[in-house]
Amino acid sequence: MRNPKTDQMVSMASFMALMMLLSVLFAGRAQAENGVLPDLTELPAMVVNDAHHSVQLGVARAGDRLVSVGEQGIVLLSDDHGETWSQSAGVPVSVTLTQVEFVSDTRGWAIGHSGVVLRTDTAGDEWTRVLTGSEILELIKAEVATVPEASPGAQALKRNASYLNGSEPLLDIHITKEGEGWILGAYGIALRTSDYGETWESGFASINNPNSSHVYQLVPSPGSGSLMVGERGFVVSAAAETDTYEPVAIDYQGTFFGGVALSEDDYLLFGLRGNVWRSSGEGWESVNTGTESSFNAAIPTPLGIVLGDVSGRLFLYSEQDGTIREFAETSDAAVTDLILNSRGELVMTTGRGLKLLGLDNTAFK
Repeated sequence: MRNPKTDQMVSMASFMALMMLLSVLFAGRAQAENGVLPDLTELPAMVVNDAHHSVQLGVARAGDRLVSVGEQGIVLLSDDHGETWSQSAGVPVSVTLTQVEFVSDTRGWAIGHSGVVLRTDTAGDEWTRVLTGSEILELIKAEVATVPEASPGAQALKRNASYLNGSEPLLDIHITKEGEGWILGAYGIALRTSDYGETWESGFASINNPNSSHVYQLVPSPGSGSLMVGERGFVVSAAAETDTYEPVAIDYQGTFFGGVALSEDDYLLFGLRGNVWRSSGEGWESVNTGTESSFNAAIPTPLGIVLGDVSGRLFLYSEQDGTIREFAETSDAAVTDLILNSRGELVMTTGRGLKLLGLDNTAFK
């Protein structure tokens, strides 16, 4: 039986619930047609006419091309900076994809539900399945088996690993220019690479996550440091000397969905109910956002840090005076990810596709 939790599983709750519902309905249609429930990790994504209106959850740049991923294995491509989008016909799975990452103009990865990891060497035109949840589960079990029983926390670690069943969603992927990287997910799933994703190994035991909290994002800094953030106030910082992550004390027990680095040592973290926290030389302090709507995404821009929330609103955080202003323009669905295209415009994934917004003449409420 799975470990009971009272937290918010992927508590971008509104659109993740929608995502799961759509996946179930899709599987139900296939079952009705042939009487067999398909394995969505084996079923290629269906090419649909209105793919550009689908739930999209993550976006990345492959050179000047934009690649977005979302529900039912739908991958969208744009070669005109986000003005128009076409669907990739080369996706071998139909599970919801949650995030995408590129390390060159052509090579990248996408991750998603059921532990799916995909790779492309064609800037998103064609994809190959690299891992699924069952294979990740084997990597984690092999790592945990090497942890001595007498080690601090070993019992909890082994117990938490035993609750995994391979269906858990992956939530973030980040690979540096040096080839070091992580895949993070629900219930403390963590994989690491040191060769640009050519091989992956379990990091389940090395991120100091005794409660197996969901880990939503790795937040890199301009230097060698980084944070991992997740549910129930989970924040850990890279400890270069030990190649592990150590807890960071913040007076907040709610969920963090992500963050951005303000400098090598300072970060801005965002999460549930409008919570935004900033680090400084004195520690961490809460930022008054004036909203209780959860923030899902953020991106540094020439104007400041742009944040998007579950209601489709955008906010601008000023590093200079610590204030937050709300954009006049909004999305008509939850903002799930943000990126700047090569022209410096804001591209956002949402619960109803993608939206493009110029920042030159931004108006505020």
